[in-house]
Formats: sequence, structure tokens, C-alpha cells
Amino acid sequence: MLKDFKYALVTGGSSGIGKEFALELCRRGLKVIVTGRDTKRLEELTEMAKDISDSSILTYTVELSSTDNVKAFIQDVSKYEIDLLINNAGFGLYGEFIELDLEEIEKMIEVNIKALTMLSHTFAKKMVERKRGGIINVASVAGHIPLPYFNAYAATKAYVYNLSIALWAELKKYNVHVMCVSPGPTETRFFERAFKGQNFKTFGNLMSPTQVALGAIEAFEKRKVVYIPGFKNKFVSFIGKKLLPDRTIAKFLAG
Repeated sequence: MLKDFKYALVTGGSSGIGKEFALELCRRGLKVIVTGRDTKRLEELTEMAKDISDSSILTYTVELSSTDNVKAFIQDVSKYEIDLLINNAGFGLYGEFIELDLEEIEKMIEVNIKALTMLSHTFAKKMVERKRGGIINVASVAGHIPLPYFNAYAATKAYVYNLSIALWAELKKYNVHVMCVSPGPTETRFFERAFKGQNFKTFGNLMSPTQVALGAIEAFEKRKVVYIPGFKNKFVSFIGKKLLPDRTIAKFLAG
């Protein structure tokens, strides 16, 4: 499938899973557009991509919590024939809901939900017109369960999970494939931002961003609809979807 694609757009690509997505797509010969908040890391990514591939890579420093920024970015890159959109940008917040900063919650919703929705809507339309394309939305296994202390974050990822499956059902008749990736704890900068300097548990063995990104691309090529990397994460999803009532899970996890 990817061999027929020209441009890929990856959000949140300056580090972590998004960075690995971008590098692997360059290896596969796609022209890649990457957004991130850290200009220096994006410059480093550009150099890494040049070392492994002749494919072009364009980077944009964009703060996706601003609707105006998202609109301007969309207008700027709409001139490219983007066949693959990877909505990877996102962040989480840890703590009791009433103790979290409301402005931070709003920013998280803007990035995790609104920016993802705007990008998906814009480029899905263009893919449908061409009868070719794909969208990979990065959710989280947290979106499969009601998760105390990651309350609003888990809720945003539940939106991504449900939106993705609904779009898959709607767009497949146009030869546009949509897949949701639901990683668990991964070696990224996620926990630094979520815990804001607080001490946090390591959550056991973390998956590597490379594992998640490569597995997701392979799953997308096989036209899977939901990809959950790792046995533990699959088990968490199974418990949340099949085994226990939501209230039981939430009560247990709240301690």
C-alpha cells in the first residue's frame, strides 16, 4: 500500500514514536512532512533522515494547541499530495481532575482531539477525491478504560479510538484505510510532561518507540483497523472491553 503513496504527514515527529514513524517512512521512499514543537530536535531529525534515505523531509515547528496555527499549517501544506496522515501529536496530564490546571486540560483537548480532527477532516477529503490514502491515529490503551488520575487524557484517547473505527467504516469504500494505534507505556517524553517533574513509577518494562512505529506500519500494510502493540497492552484492552465493568476498573485503579 505505502509504495503507491507520495507524501506522508506526521505530527508530533520531533521525538518518540512520531520520530520513528518519520524515519521509517523515509527509508521506504516516501516524502515526509513532520511537525513538532522543538525546532532543534526537528533539525536533528532532518540530518538523521538524510543519512538513511534520499527521500525529502520537510519540518514545521507548530504548536497544535492553537487553532489558528493548525489552520495556517493546513493551508501551507495542502499544496502537497498527502496520501498518509499520521496523527501522533498528543500529551497527557496526571493528577486528580480538580487539581489539574484547566488551561492545560483545554490545551490537551485542542491537541489530542481538535487538531487531530481538523487534520483528518481536511486530508480525508482529498484522499477520497483521489480514491487513495490512509490515516493512522495514535490513541492509547488508556483510551480503552476509564483511567483515574489520567482522567481527561484517557477520555481524549477514547475519542480518537472511536473516531478512527468510525472513519474506517465510512472511508473504506473510497480506498482510504484508517487505523488506530493504541500503545501502552513507551520510552518517550510523555511521562516527563504528564507528571511535570513529580516522581513517577516506571510502569515496568517500557516498549521502544521503534517497536511501536514499525509494528504499526506493518499492521497498516495488512489493513488492520486497531493495532495494540505488546501482550500486556492487549490484555489491558481485553479487560476493559470484555471482562470487567467500567465502574469496577475505575474503582480499582483509583485505589
